[in-house]
Amino acid sequence: MVSQLDLPRPGRAALPFAALALVALALDADPRLPWAAGAVGALLFASAGTVRTVRARHELEVVRRTADRLIVHDPQSRDASGLVRWRSDELTTRAKRDSLRRDVERILHSLDPARLPSASPLKRPAARRCMDLFLALAARLGDEQPVAARGILFVQSALRDPASPLYTDDADSSLAPALRRAIGALEP
Repeated sequence: MVSQLDLPRPGRAALPFAALALVALALDADPRLPWAAGAVGALLFASAGTVRTVRARHELEVVRRTADRLIVHDPQSRDASGLVRWRSDELTTRAKRDSLRRDVERILHSLDPARLPSASPLKRPAARRCMDLFLALAARLGDEQPVAARGILFVQSALRDPASPLYTDDADSSLAPALRRAIGALEP
């Protein structure tokens, strides 16, 4: 499926420039040429490769955000678009689930009453009242049952978005519903 999509590939974007940089460095092997010719040429090609990689990474993030919007706002679009299927597959990998589970475990660790308060932006009192939901979320992310991409996006938003109830002043009223929504949306 991925081969049918023309997705930006940051890793491959710089390969031609890396090859040209190596060729430019090979010019230094010729004693008749000044050493700066090869070095400057290699530096210029390496710089162009870096720029191309950064642009491709940005383009890929734009594609991901577009697919994420489709997944969240039109959950039935999974069957309609190769792009949405690709992104759904990417979101529901075991590595992605484990990464989010580790985020939940870090939050649970930071909520331990034995720990001294830190400069963390977490709204600890509200989060402590939702410990059972965090535990349920960690268990669901860690089990072997399939998950829905939409749920993964809700979990990401709840855990990582600075505007999440986990970090805002209205955490008392909105954190538990946000966590319940994310846990519920994980079901395929």
